Amino acid sequence: MAKSPLGIIFAAAALVLAVSPEARKAARKLAVKGAGIALELADQVKDRTKEPPSAEAIKNEKKNTEHHLLP
Repeated sequence: MAKSPLGIIFAAAALVLAVSPEARKAARKLAVKGAGIALELADQVKDRTKEPPSAEAIKNEKKNTEHHLLP
């Protein structure tokens, strides 16, 4: 029965993680860094896809700012 190379790689990785505490520690660090990168990328995408403020919103903000600055 022939096994795929990908299956063999996954089996070897599972065996190493099951046996070696150092490998588990390294895998955990890698997973945390990967999650951090994924969250940072998601935040960047959200920031770039925000709608620009409308002209009316900008005008209202300027009016409110000027009101606070006047004595």
